[in-house]
Amino acid sequence: MNKILCLPENVSEAIRKTKESLIKKFGENLVCLILYGSWVKGSARDDSDIDLLAIFREITREMTETLLEMERDREEIKITIVSTNVEDFEKERLPLFTAIKREGRIIYGQINLSINPQDPLTKYSDFFERSGEYERHKVEMAEEMFARGMFSGIGDLCFVAAKHAVQAALAMRGEGYSSKVVVLLPLIERYFGSDLKKDFQDLFALYVKAEYGLEWLSEEEAKKAIQLAKGLLEVLYRKPLFPPTKWNKNNLS
Repeated sequence: MNKILCLPENVSEAIRKTKESLIKKFGENLVCLILYGSWVKGSARDDSDIDLLAIFREITREMTETLLEMERDREEIKITIVSTNVEDFEKERLPLFTAIKREGRIIYGQINLSINPQDPLTKYSDFFERSGEYERHKVEMAEEMFARGMFSGIGDLCFVAAKHAVQAALAMRGEGYSSKVVVLLPLIERYFGSDLKKDFQDLFALYVKAEYGLEWLSEEEAKKAIQLAKGLLEVLYRKPLFPPTKWNKNNLS
Protein backbone atom coordinates (compact mmCIF):
# COMPACT_ATOMS: atom_id res chain seq x y z
CA MET A 1 0.00 0.00 0.00
CA ASN A 2 2.96 2.33 0.42
CA LYS A 3 4.24 1.95 -3.10
CA ILE A 4 4.80 5.34 -4.76
CA LEU A 5 2.67 5.82 -7.86
CA CYS A 6 3.92 7.72 -10.87
CA LEU A 7 0.75 9.39 -12.14
CA PRO A 8 0.30 12.05 -14.84
CA GLU A 9 0.12 15.56 -13.42
CA ASN A 10 -3.53 16.05 -14.38
CA VAL A 11 -4.51 12.78 -12.70
CA SER A 12 -2.58 13.62 -9.52
CA GLU A 13 -4.18 17.07 -9.44
CA ALA A 14 -7.68 15.65 -9.90
CA ILE A 15 -7.11 13.19 -7.06
CA ARG A 16 -5.71 15.94 -4.81
CA LYS A 17 -8.70 18.22 -5.41
CA THR A 18 -11.17 15.40 -4.81
CA LYS A 19 -9.41 14.38 -1.61
CA GLU A 20 -9.44 17.93 -0.29
CA SER A 21 -13.10 18.34 -1.20
CA LEU A 22 -14.04 15.10 0.61
CA ILE A 23 -12.12 16.13 3.73
CA LYS A 24 -13.77 19.55 3.70
CA LYS A 25 -17.28 18.14 3.24
CA PHE A 26 -17.12 15.17 5.60
CA GLY A 27 -14.36 15.95 8.11
CA GLU A 28 -13.58 13.21 10.61
CA ASN A 29 -16.37 11.03 9.25
CA LEU A 30 -14.05 10.25 6.32
CA VAL A 31 -11.79 7.48 7.60
CA CYS A 32 -9.85 6.51 4.51
CA LEU A 33 -9.59 7.14 0.77
CA ILE A 34 -8.16 4.47 -1.52
CA LEU A 35 -7.21 4.70 -5.19
CA TYR A 36 -7.79 1.48 -7.13
CA GLY A 37 -8.31 0.29 -10.69
CA SER A 38 -6.29 0.96 -13.83
CA TRP A 39 -4.28 3.91 -12.48
CA VAL A 40 -2.89 1.65 -9.75
CA LYS A 41 -2.44 -1.42 -11.94
CA GLY A 42 -0.56 0.54 -14.59
CA SER A 43 -3.05 -0.31 -17.34
CA ALA A 44 -4.71 3.12 -17.62
CA ARG A 45 -5.17 5.02 -20.86
CA ASP A 46 -5.16 8.81 -21.11
CA ASP A 47 -8.97 8.84 -20.91
CA SER A 48 -9.33 6.24 -18.15
CA ASP A 49 -11.56 7.02 -15.18
CA ILE A 50 -10.14 7.55 -11.71
CA ASP A 51 -11.59 5.00 -9.27
CA LEU A 52 -11.75 5.94 -5.59
CA LEU A 53 -13.14 4.14 -2.55
CA ALA A 54 -14.22 6.48 0.26
CA ILE A 55 -14.61 4.75 3.64
CA PHE A 56 -16.71 6.51 6.27
CA ARG A 57 -17.58 5.90 9.89
CA GLU A 58 -21.22 6.12 8.87
CA ILE A 59 -23.07 6.85 5.63
CA THR A 60 -26.41 8.55 5.04
CA ARG A 61 -28.51 8.87 1.90
CA GLU A 62 -27.67 12.57 1.81
CA MET A 63 -23.96 11.74 1.76
CA THR A 64 -24.44 9.33 -1.14
CA GLU A 65 -26.25 12.04 -3.09
CA THR A 66 -23.44 14.49 -2.34
CA LEU A 67 -20.88 12.02 -3.70
CA LEU A 68 -22.90 11.56 -6.88
CA GLU A 69 -23.03 15.32 -7.31
CA MET A 70 -19.25 15.48 -6.93
CA GLU A 71 -18.89 12.90 -9.70
CA ARG A 72 -21.23 14.81 -12.01
CA ASP A 73 -19.49 18.12 -11.37
CA ARG A 74 -16.20 16.87 -12.79
CA GLU A 75 -15.48 18.62 -16.08
CA GLU A 76 -12.09 17.06 -16.81
CA ILE A 77 -11.15 13.50 -15.89
CA LYS A 78 -14.10 11.36 -14.84
CA ILE A 79 -13.92 10.22 -11.22
CA THR A 80 -15.97 7.38 -9.78
CA ILE A 81 -16.37 7.38 -6.00
CA VAL A 82 -17.57 4.17 -4.36
CA SER A 83 -18.53 4.65 -0.71
CA THR A 84 -18.82 2.27 2.21
CA ASN A 85 -18.49 2.15 5.99
CA VAL A 86 -15.63 0.70 8.01
CA GLU A 87 -17.42 -2.51 9.01
CA ASP A 88 -18.56 -3.43 5.50
CA PHE A 89 -15.08 -2.81 4.10
CA GLU A 90 -13.22 -4.73 6.76
CA LYS A 91 -15.65 -7.68 6.49
CA GLU A 92 -15.49 -7.47 2.66
CA ARG A 93 -19.21 -7.46 2.09
CA LEU A 94 -18.43 -6.95 -1.62
CA PRO A 95 -15.82 -8.86 -3.68
CA LEU A 96 -14.59 -5.46 -4.87
CA PHE A 97 -13.44 -4.69 -1.34
CA THR A 98 -11.26 -7.80 -1.26
CA ALA A 99 -9.65 -6.75 -4.53
CA ILE A 100 -9.10 -3.20 -3.27
CA LYS A 101 -7.41 -4.52 -0.13
CA ARG A 102 -4.99 -6.43 -2.31
CA GLU A 103 -4.37 -3.90 -5.10
CA GLY A 104 -5.42 -0.44 -3.94
CA ARG A 105 -3.29 2.43 -2.64
CA ILE A 106 -4.27 4.45 0.41
CA ILE A 107 -4.09 8.16 -0.38
CA TYR A 108 -5.67 9.42 2.84
CA GLY A 109 -6.20 8.05 6.34
CA GLN A 110 -5.76 4.52 7.65
CA ILE A 111 -7.80 1.31 7.61
CA ASN A 112 -7.31 -2.36 8.47
CA LEU A 113 -6.31 -4.12 5.24
CA SER A 114 -6.20 -7.66 6.62
CA ILE A 115 -8.06 -10.11 4.37
CA ASN A 116 -11.22 -11.55 5.92
CA PRO A 117 -10.43 -15.26 6.47
CA GLN A 118 -14.02 -16.44 5.89
CA ASP A 119 -14.57 -18.57 2.80
CA PRO A 120 -16.18 -16.75 -0.17
CA LEU A 121 -19.43 -18.72 0.14
CA THR A 122 -19.94 -17.23 3.59
CA LYS A 123 -18.34 -13.83 3.05
CA TYR A 124 -20.27 -12.90 -0.10
CA SER A 125 -23.57 -14.63 0.64
CA ASP A 126 -25.64 -11.46 1.13
CA PHE A 127 -24.00 -9.77 -1.84
CA PHE A 128 -24.77 -12.78 -4.03
CA GLU A 129 -28.47 -12.72 -3.13
CA ARG A 130 -28.80 -8.95 -3.70
CA SER A 131 -26.88 -9.18 -6.94
CA GLY A 132 -29.24 -11.85 -8.25
CA GLU A 133 -32.28 -9.71 -7.51
CA TYR A 134 -30.76 -6.61 -9.06
CA GLU A 135 -29.50 -8.23 -12.27
CA ARG A 136 -32.75 -10.16 -12.83
CA HIS A 137 -34.58 -6.85 -12.56
CA LYS A 138 -32.43 -5.48 -15.40
CA VAL A 139 -33.49 -8.36 -17.65
CA GLU A 140 -37.12 -7.76 -16.68
CA MET A 141 -36.68 -4.13 -17.73
CA ALA A 142 -35.31 -5.35 -21.06
CA GLU A 143 -38.37 -7.57 -21.51
CA GLU A 144 -40.65 -4.59 -20.83
CA MET A 145 -38.77 -2.51 -23.39
CA PHE A 146 -39.08 -5.33 -25.92
CA ALA A 147 -42.84 -5.52 -25.36
CA ARG A 148 -43.06 -1.80 -26.18
CA GLY A 149 -40.97 -2.21 -29.33
CA MET A 150 -37.96 -0.38 -27.84
CA PHE A 151 -34.86 -2.34 -28.85
CA SER A 152 -32.07 0.24 -28.56
CA GLY A 153 -31.10 -0.30 -24.90
CA ILE A 154 -31.71 -4.03 -24.62
CA GLY A 155 -28.21 -5.14 -25.59
CA ASP A 156 -26.62 -3.01 -22.87
CA LEU A 157 -29.04 -4.06 -20.13
CA CYS A 158 -28.72 -7.76 -20.89
CA PHE A 159 -24.95 -7.84 -21.26
CA VAL A 160 -24.23 -5.78 -18.14
CA ALA A 161 -26.60 -8.00 -16.13
CA ALA A 162 -24.85 -11.12 -17.42
CA LYS A 163 -21.36 -9.72 -16.80
CA HIS A 164 -22.24 -8.80 -13.23
CA ALA A 165 -23.72 -12.26 -12.73
CA VAL A 166 -20.48 -13.82 -13.97
CA GLN A 167 -18.46 -11.68 -11.56
CA ALA A 168 -20.72 -12.62 -8.64
CA ALA A 169 -20.67 -16.34 -9.46
CA LEU A 170 -16.88 -16.35 -9.81
CA ALA A 171 -16.46 -14.45 -6.53
CA MET A 172 -18.44 -17.21 -4.78
CA ARG A 173 -15.87 -19.65 -6.14
CA GLY A 174 -12.88 -17.69 -4.88
CA GLU A 175 -11.88 -16.07 -8.15
CA GLY A 176 -10.57 -12.52 -8.24
CA TYR A 177 -12.52 -9.46 -9.36
CA SER A 178 -12.25 -8.50 -13.04
CA SER A 179 -14.48 -6.70 -15.52
CA LYS A 180 -12.48 -7.64 -18.63
CA VAL A 181 -14.22 -10.06 -20.97
CA VAL A 182 -10.89 -11.57 -22.02
CA VAL A 183 -10.27 -12.51 -18.38
CA LEU A 184 -13.80 -13.74 -17.70
CA LEU A 185 -14.16 -16.06 -20.70
CA PRO A 186 -11.67 -18.79 -19.67
CA LEU A 187 -13.02 -18.66 -16.12
CA ILE A 188 -16.58 -19.14 -17.38
CA GLU A 189 -15.43 -22.18 -19.35
CA ARG A 190 -13.53 -23.60 -16.37
CA TYR A 191 -16.42 -23.34 -13.91
CA PHE A 192 -19.54 -23.49 -16.09
CA GLY A 193 -18.53 -25.15 -19.36
CA SER A 194 -18.03 -24.24 -23.00
CA ASP A 195 -21.75 -23.86 -23.76
CA LEU A 196 -22.18 -21.07 -21.22
CA LYS A 197 -18.98 -19.46 -22.46
CA LYS A 198 -20.38 -19.41 -26.00
CA ASP A 199 -23.67 -17.88 -24.80
CA PHE A 200 -21.73 -15.13 -23.04
CA GLN A 201 -19.65 -14.51 -26.17
CA ASP A 202 -22.79 -14.32 -28.31
CA LEU A 203 -24.37 -11.85 -25.90
CA PHE A 204 -21.18 -9.77 -25.88
CA ALA A 205 -21.24 -9.65 -29.68
CA LEU A 206 -24.80 -8.29 -29.60
CA TYR A 207 -23.77 -5.73 -26.98
CA VAL A 208 -20.84 -4.55 -29.12
CA LYS A 209 -23.08 -4.23 -32.16
CA ALA A 210 -25.68 -2.27 -30.19
CA GLU A 211 -23.19 0.04 -28.48
CA TYR A 212 -20.64 0.61 -31.22
CA GLY A 213 -22.40 -0.32 -34.45
CA LEU A 214 -24.22 2.03 -36.78
CA GLU A 215 -27.66 0.55 -36.19
CA TRP A 216 -29.84 -0.74 -33.35
CA LEU A 217 -30.49 -4.39 -32.68
CA SER A 218 -33.24 -5.91 -34.78
CA GLU A 219 -36.30 -7.37 -33.10
CA GLU A 220 -34.87 -10.88 -33.52
CA GLU A 221 -31.48 -9.84 -32.09
CA ALA A 222 -33.07 -8.06 -29.12
CA LYS A 223 -35.15 -11.16 -28.38
CA LYS A 224 -32.01 -13.32 -28.57
CA ALA A 225 -30.16 -10.99 -26.16
CA ILE A 226 -32.94 -11.39 -23.60
CA GLN A 227 -33.02 -15.17 -24.00
CA LEU A 228 -29.25 -15.43 -23.62
CA ALA A 229 -29.22 -13.22 -20.53
CA LYS A 230 -32.04 -15.17 -18.85
CA GLY A 231 -30.28 -18.46 -19.51
CA LEU A 232 -26.97 -17.16 -18.19
CA LEU A 233 -28.49 -15.74 -15.02
CA GLU A 234 -30.41 -18.94 -14.33
CA VAL A 235 -27.15 -20.91 -14.21
CA LEU A 236 -24.89 -18.30 -12.63
CA TYR A 237 -27.15 -17.50 -9.69
CA ARG A 238 -27.36 -21.09 -8.49
CA LYS A 239 -25.61 -20.83 -5.14
CA PRO A 240 -22.64 -23.19 -4.75
CA LEU A 241 -23.26 -25.89 -2.15
CA PHE A 242 -19.71 -25.89 -0.77
CA PRO A 243 -16.84 -23.41 -0.45
CA PRO A 244 -14.46 -23.56 -3.43
CA THR A 245 -11.82 -26.26 -3.07
CA LYS A 246 -9.14 -23.87 -4.35
CA TRP A 247 -9.80 -21.42 -1.48
CA ASN A 248 -7.14 -21.59 1.21
CA LYS A 249 -7.42 -19.40 4.31
CA ASN A 250 -3.67 -19.81 4.83
CA ASN A 251 -2.94 -18.02 1.55
CA LEU A 252 -4.74 -14.70 1.89
CA SER A 253 -2.12 -12.26 0.64
